[in-house]
Amino acid sequence: MNQTQRIPYSPRPEQGKPQTRQEPILVRKRLTKGERWLWLFAGFVVFLLALGIVANQARLYMMSRDLQQLESKYDQQSRQLQQLKSEESTLSSPERIARFAEEELGLKLDIDNIKVLP
Repeated sequence: MNQTQRIPYSPRPEQGKPQTRQEPILVRKRLTKGERWLWLFAGFVVFLLALGIVANQARLYMMSRDLQQLESKYDQQSRQLQQLKSEESTLSSPERIARFAEEELGLKLDIDNIKVLP
C-alpha cells in the first residue's frame, strides 16, 4: 500500500468487551431556597399587576357605562327643552293672546282707548 491508499487511523474497540451505547447523563440543577423565594415573589408581583389591570379595566367600564347613561339623559332633556320652547313660542304669540282675550274673557280691542306712554 502506498500513502495515498492508507486508511486514516481510528481507534478500534476492544475485542473482549461488547460495545454499549452510553446515554448522556442529565444533571438537574436544583433551585436553591433563595431562588424559590425570588420566583414566588416574582409570581406574586405579576399576579398583583394583573389583578390591578383587571380592576382598572372594570372601573373604566363602569365609568363609561355611567357616562353613556348621563349622555342619554342629557339628550332626552334637551329634546324635551326644545319641545317646550316651541310650545312656548306658539302659546305666546300675540294673535293667540288676542283671540283668547276676546273669546274666553270677553274683552274687546278698542284702538281709541290705547294710550302710549313716553
